[in-house]
Amino acid sequence: MSTQIPNNYRVLIVDDNDAIHQDYRKILGNGPSRDGLGLLEDALFGGSPTPQSPSRPVIQIDSAMQGQEGCAMVRKAREENQPYAVAFVDMRMPPGWDGLQTIREIWRADPDLNIVICTAFSDHSWSEIEAAAGDGDHLLVLKKPFEAIEVRRMVATLTAKWTLSARAKIKESELEELVSKRTTELHRAAMHDRLTGLPNRRLFNDRLTQAFELSRRQPNIHLAILFIDLDRFKWVNYSLGHEAGDLLLKGIGNRLANALRNCDSVGVNDSRDPVTARLGGDEFCVLLTGMTSDSDASLVAERILKELAKPFDILGHQVTTSASIGIAVASPDYQRAEDLVRDADTAMYRAKADGKGRSVPFDKTMHDQAVRRLMIESELHRAVEQNELVTYFQPVVSLETGQMTGAEALVRWQHPERGMIPPGEFISIAEETGYINVLGLVVLEAACRQLQDWKTRIPGLDLSISVNVSSKQLASRGFYPKVEFILFKTGLDPKSLILEITETVLVEATEQTSRNLQQIRDKGIRVYLDDFGTGYSSLGLLNKFHLDGLKIDRSFVDESTRVNHFAAIIQAIIGLAHSLGIEVVAEGVETTGQMALLQSLKCEKAQGYLFSCAVEASAFESLLMDKSKMPSIAKLAA
Repeated sequence: MSTQIPNNYRVLIVDDNDAIHQDYRKILGNGPSRDGLGLLEDALFGGSPTPQSPSRPVIQIDSAMQGQEGCAMVRKAREENQPYAVAFVDMRMPPGWDGLQTIREIWRADPDLNIVICTAFSDHSWSEIEAAAGDGDHLLVLKKPFEAIEVRRMVATLTAKWTLSARAKIKESELEELVSKRTTELHRAAMHDRLTGLPNRRLFNDRLTQAFELSRRQPNIHLAILFIDLDRFKWVNYSLGHEAGDLLLKGIGNRLANALRNCDSVGVNDSRDPVTARLGGDEFCVLLTGMTSDSDASLVAERILKELAKPFDILGHQVTTSASIGIAVASPDYQRAEDLVRDADTAMYRAKADGKGRSVPFDKTMHDQAVRRLMIESELHRAVEQNELVTYFQPVVSLETGQMTGAEALVRWQHPERGMIPPGEFISIAEETGYINVLGLVVLEAACRQLQDWKTRIPGLDLSISVNVSSKQLASRGFYPKVEFILFKTGLDPKSLILEITETVLVEATEQTSRNLQQIRDKGIRVYLDDFGTGYSSLGLLNKFHLDGLKIDRSFVDESTRVNHFAAIIQAIIGLAHSLGIEVVAEGVETTGQMALLQSLKCEKAQGYLFSCAVEASAFESLLMDKSKMPSIAKLAA
């Protein structure tokens, strides 16, 4: 550190007159006080010094009789890291260098040395001497005969100046090093993910572009992208908190490094390590180059899946996760590097749709589907404006009385050119784009209006209507006022309306979601939990939100008569619901055997193809008017 640099009191005298050297030593010496003879000598030769103070620094004086000798001493002192602070140089020193040449050579050896020209006569003009000093402040002039105080003050000032200058240079060097280090850190921070330390999207794209251009020049280089998305990562955040989520992401980064370390078949830009980046959230990307064949990408993906399948120890909890991986391998058809990432992302979504926890290579049919998806997104707005959305209704039947007690409203898209588009193709897109807020209200109003119309025209009709509501709708501040307005506009009794939500709504519930749910129930609208059993079902959620009913997912009903433990699960769900005073509806009932089992387990209601598929309003009205069209209901009633 700069504070460790000691004060420099080293002084060099360069003069061909030995008496002058003695004068300097007498003036700057640190010996005992002068006696009478010494004081007389001082008076004769230029001043009487003040007796030395014990606190006065010891001046280290060296002598050189010629310029060459003085320059050599300066060079040696510099090399030994014991430089001089001040040099007094005479101008006339025959037969060697004169003072001006001596100064030039000394400064070549030590540019930081302060020099005092001490002379009575000079062979050079003062303008020449001043020109030798340049713009620097290292050259002063002391004319002979000099006063002792002049020498002492010059030495005191110039040694202090040298020390301060040296410390300033060290400090400047330290600051430059600190700035350089901080700049490096900032550059790294700009290019790396703060949480995992992995390259971020910016650095990844840079590396990808380099590798892509290289692969286009050298077709023998195999290039691939693995797009990795964790399955159900958000459940970790919701159940264990964001700290646990962050720790899991760090663990994922380490696992990816382990899976890819010492991978003999892959490399990046002629190195042995792939580039693994966190793109954001729970999305990661791996760039593979130098593969021996395109199939190597799938082998690496399987290695990653096995590594990520091992449990993580997070805050004392054993957390198990999986990932969906999309693979895109470069080919001459690709003209842009970013298209590889796009296609790998597309393949990743296919992996999720196929059941998650797997890898899927990209193929052209996926691109065609992605284009279709984009088309749907762009035309969905027009569909609402042109009234292309049609509401279908599926009966909900009492398993005790055989009476139709309600209907679930299900939306369909009657496209003018492509015909009927099922909800599975556009509901998820509406969710992702946020357009579900508009679409959901359109369906809600259509369902409420239709039920009120039936109630007006069919005396004594006791029927409820169920409408699905997304988490985005319930998290919207204006959702409840819009529901209230729809009820007012259609005239439907709130008690006739059931809103169906998924477990995701409860797990992701914000303060606004909870407020909307409370206002809905206060209004008399019932709330049912849909697809129960497919998510992270918990008694705590059911109890916290005071739900009115739940619907057993069709996957349990489908296997209930073939696999014993599915029947046991249904029995447990029904028992749990009844203990909380919650009504149960079974979905996907297709056989009389399933219906009989549900009846024996005291399930209140059911819906499914056994009774009727979802039909248009006119067909549903026919079912209401003529129950013989639903033989299963007739058997129940009998």
